[in-house]
Parts: sequence; structure tokens; C-alpha cells
Amino acid sequence: MGMHSKIPTEFAARAERRRWFNRADAEQLLDWLEEDGHRFVGMDVAEKHGDENWTLLPDQLDLSRQTDNFEAVRRGRDFLREYDGEGRMFEPVWQERAQ
Repeated sequence: MGMHSKIPTEFAARAERRRWFNRADAEQLLDWLEEDGHRFVGMDVAEKHGDENWTLLPDQLDLSRQTDNFEAVRRGRDFLREYDGEGRMFEPVWQERAQ
């Protein structure tokens, strides 16, 4: 996936790697996206191992064709619940709202 807008400093500081977050922070980021009017378009998931290496998992949420942002965010929350687990990290992807 690709598109991102500028991320608020408080979220950037909590990112473990670039824009990868644990479930709780990813949920808060979804709140911010929805409140700020940015279009949520998907999410990637990775697993962090004990040796600090990461594995990008093949499962991803692609909502680039979803037109209803409320529904996209709801599906993002479902994705977080479904794929949450030990060492799992999430990268939400979004487009900036039109100014």
C-alpha cells in the first residue's frame, strides 16, 4: 500500500517502526483519521519476533475501492481484532482529506 498524510506528532512518537503500531495505538489512529476527515484505505500487518526481526504477513486490508469512510474505519477495527496477537503490529494507510 502507499498513501499517507502527515501524522500527528503524538502518534509518530509511539510508532515502533515508521508507521507501525500496536493494536491500541492503531485503534486510536483510526479515531484520528475518522475525526480529522482523512480517508482510510487499508492496513498491513506484521509480526515482530524475539530477535527484533519483522515478518510482513500476507494478510492485508485493502479498502481502496470503499467509498464510505465510516464503513472503512469499522472494517479496520474488525481487522485489528481479527489479527491482533503476540508481537503483531499494524500499519494503517490513508489519504489526506481534500483541503
